[in-house]
Amino acid sequence: MTVYICKAEKYIAKQKNYVIEIEKIYGLLPIPQFSQTLKKMLNSPINAQNILKEARKQVWEILDPENSWKNDLDECTDIQKRLLHFSSEHSKEPQHLDKVIKAISRGVALLESAHGWKNPAIGQNLSRTKSDKIRGFQWRLVIAYSGFEIAFKGLANCQTRKINPKMIEDFIQSCSLPKYDLLDSPERKPGLEKWLNKEEGELANFLGVTSGDRKIIENWIVKSQAIKSWEQSAKLAKAIRNASAHGYLSATKVKELGLKPGLCKLTDDLAVIVAYGLQKLI
Repeated sequence: MTVYICKAEKYIAKQKNYVIEIEKIYGLLPIPQFSQTLKKMLNSPINAQNILKEARKQVWEILDPENSWKNDLDECTDIQKRLLHFSSEHSKEPQHLDKVIKAISRGVALLESAHGWKNPAIGQNLSRTKSDKIRGFQWRLVIAYSGFEIAFKGLANCQTRKINPKMIEDFIQSCSLPKYDLLDSPERKPGLEKWLNKEEGELANFLGVTSGDRKIIENWIVKSQAIKSWEQSAKLAKAIRNASAHGYLSATKVKELGLKPGLCKLTDDLAVIVAYGLQKLI
């Protein structure tokens, strides 16, 4: 390091079996170099938990959880410019930025909590049944979607209680995600056969989903159409979150319909979307 650099901070980024030491040098080292570790991870086979953790750590170096930016107009302006990638309505006022940063923090924390729940189960510790374990995967997705939604609202400056689906689609497209790895429809199981001969929409009615969730549920489960995009993945995650949180989709039904693998992938997808979104701030 040259002697004229008086302010620098070291960031140790661990990935697999090696350690990369990155020097972030204020005013002398361009920000893209600071995100090389994350970029390597984003270009590798996707590990949702790792890339979300790495993205969060690097973004926090910019957003500064210690709030030193609150009294620094230049820092406020810098943070605003980064957020403008997602919405032209972002303000550089400290009060606004504080709300945005807190929303991102809460959302990412929920997503990391969901992924940190390695053996999810809802029930008594000593007598957990298969249904208890499946229910755990349902609520893991519920937690993850809540985190995704809160982080999205902060990044996209969405201040309404009801979210326009087009806003989520636009947000996902602005994250520059890689090609989506298809989520196949559930395997044909006996529990699904009885729905194939019913009128269209019957399964959606049974699961208590609204018109906005109806089509994606029917297409994936009944019509055996694979999920082919990040946008479809987020829509399906929302539909299953709603059905689970409102008590319509039971653990027994998840097992009968063979939904567990889908629950796991949807949970990962939500974390990946937010991680790529955070990377846009770096």
